[in-house]
Amino acid sequence: MIGCFRLAEKRPVPTKTLLCVDDDSHTLAARKLLLEASGYSVLTATSGQEALDLVASRATVHLVLLDYLMPGMKGDELAAKLRERYPQLPLVAVSAVGRLPQNLLNLVDATLHKGHDPEVLLSTVDALLRKPEPGWKARAQKTILCVEDEDLELKLRTTLFESAGYRVLAAPSASAAMDAFRSSHIDAVVMDYWLSGHGGNGTALAEEMKRLRPKTPIVMLSGFTSLPGEGVIVDSWMLKADADPENLVNEVERLIELRSSS
Repeated sequence: MIGCFRLAEKRPVPTKTLLCVDDDSHTLAARKLLLEASGYSVLTATSGQEALDLVASRATVHLVLLDYLMPGMKGDELAAKLRERYPQLPLVAVSAVGRLPQNLLNLVDATLHKGHDPEVLLSTVDALLRKPEPGWKARAQKTILCVEDEDLELKLRTTLFESAGYRVLAAPSASAAMDAFRSSHIDAVVMDYWLSGHGGNGTALAEEMKRLRPKTPIVMLSGFTSLPGEGVIVDSWMLKADADPENLVNEVERLIELRSSS
């Protein structure tokens, strides 16, 4: 188990078919092995046209991972054609390019940089395939502040909420979290209980945030049950063992909706 994302337990039982598109055969082979080891059926294509032909010939492709820089048809053109023909098909751009063009960003559901930890890729795919309904990315853009001092956990949580359609501010420390909280509109905060600084836990940080904006929902993640009085400080206390991606996203959405209706 890695943190709150019990990835190994959450791989799909009904096999999902993924299409990986990249002109680098070594990249394709490595990605195919990773995804097949996680329970997916994987198709590969080395060009945009081959990818379009494969999707057209298959009964179902559940998700496409595509590169941007490819000879002939680049990733933005491929994404545009896929989006036009299959509007609900999840698309993930996986590229070594640091700054992808806006037209590609507007077409895909998530972006990943090549070389990310494999679990970041797996959690992104997992989150997109677990969308509760086709339009979950159409939620009004809300901003989530994720606070976590473990780098991998922070990347996983950021990717999860971005894949769910939220804008995410990622804070690796309590001080960075307060800087972001003071300078930006925040619709909800998701933080780990154990944080460096602030006495070794997130309680003091949550108290400081609530003093500034009492109505901003705060979700605290921890490895143990809530401490006496913690419910007064935070809006939701979630055991990491129970906070799988879907539960966590649904809880944040519930709190934001509750705040909006109050």
